[in-house]
Amino acid sequence: MQIGLSQSLRPELSLRLSPQILQRIEVLQLHSLDLRQMVEQELEQNETLERADEVDDAEPEPEPTDEDSAYDDLYPDDADNWTKPSPDAVSSQDVLEATAQARVTLADHLIEQLALVDLDERMAVIVAAVVEAIDDRGWLSEDLDELSINIEPPASAEERDRALEVVQSLDPRGVGARDVTECLALQLDEDDPDFSLLSALVQDHIDDIAHNRIPKITRATGADTPSVLAAIETIRHLDPIPGRSFGGDEVPHVRPDVVVRKVGDGFEIALENDWIPDLTVSRSYLDMVSNRQVDPALRKHIRGKIEGARSLIDAIEQRKNTLSRVTNELVTRQAEFFERGKSALHPLKMQDIADVLGVHVSTVSRAINGKFIQTDRGIVAMRDLFTGEVTGSDGSDGASRAGTEEVVRKIIAGEDKTKPLSDEAIVAILKDDHGLEVARRTVTKYRKKLGLGSSRDRRDYSV
Repeated sequence: MQIGLSQSLRPELSLRLSPQILQRIEVLQLHSLDLRQMVEQELEQNETLERADEVDDAEPEPEPTDEDSAYDDLYPDDADNWTKPSPDAVSSQDVLEATAQARVTLADHLIEQLALVDLDERMAVIVAAVVEAIDDRGWLSEDLDELSINIEPPASAEERDRALEVVQSLDPRGVGARDVTECLALQLDEDDPDFSLLSALVQDHIDDIAHNRIPKITRATGADTPSVLAAIETIRHLDPIPGRSFGGDEVPHVRPDVVVRKVGDGFEIALENDWIPDLTVSRSYLDMVSNRQVDPALRKHIRGKIEGARSLIDAIEQRKNTLSRVTNELVTRQAEFFERGKSALHPLKMQDIADVLGVHVSTVSRAINGKFIQTDRGIVAMRDLFTGEVTGSDGSDGASRAGTEEVVRKIIAGEDKTKPLSDEAIVAILKDDHGLEVARRTVTKYRKKLGLGSSRDRRDYSV
């Protein structure tokens, strides 16, 4: 037997996606802001790629190249489904005006107030260290005794306590608290005639308040029910997260990719693409690559750059096309949602859209990934328009899960608050009045998702 290395040829078939198709997949699933960043990066790195608005109008547009037939299988073209915005369509500027604007941070707000407080140099350093340790909630996120303070001699425990008192005296009330009890207590007014009862509730009965244990609170405090309910109402107007009204360094916002508006008896669909620059291939580089007098190696390099530029342009156009087709089908299938809201959602799976459009279900999933639609009823995630089905009690087709969840919310909203409905009672109402077969644990899940408490938590003792 001979031991050694040898070479041999073996024919083998394998399926690989071309770089162009992989790029189209990536562009399709990118969030709008990520796509814009990608385009800006390509404009910097690929000299053959230009913004169309920066090109001389007199220059002719470059001739389109032949499309790879494999693209058609993945993203079939359907120009008839392309809906261009009308002159009065909602523009991206309208959308941006409705988004949150950058606000002053909590730290900036506190520092501005400290400028008006008479502090010696040493105490100012200690207070500044405390402010730095305040998190976005407005709470002191570190142990006061372990707080790193660059000062000599080291800050004493008394100095640290004094510095915290200074911070806790600032606006918003409750800032600098170390837990929720302290946060609420800092917001109480000592001059309030009910201060003693309010303080007792905050210190000893927060959990009882959360679970609506009014009889237990009245027994423990000796106060009557109306007084306890009034005190609880006061506490509910306190803010356990005083820093929530202040912005951070960046204010996240949602940028819709599509605008759907009710026009007459139908809907108008417009893609929001103003934030993506129109791209084109540089005419000068096209001329250079066709010039035989240019060095062959340079021409080869430029040709590769041009192919990359065209590939990106085509990928963005296919993204628009696919997004438009998916949106058109969504509006057709969920027209009642755009008319009446969440309760009118119909059961819909991504496979249903894929079958109609003749694409793979993964294409639909990528197309709706992180995409949002601006409607007359607000901004909604595309993925929220897909929902499972709740079977009818007679075995027939029922409502969507999202629609059933909305029905549960309305049932609870209309209940007698002195005798709130149990989950079992809601199950019976869904079956008898709405023809929906839903398990009790499913009702419990929907209720918790809606942020609604149990029947005991929802009981109103004020009547």
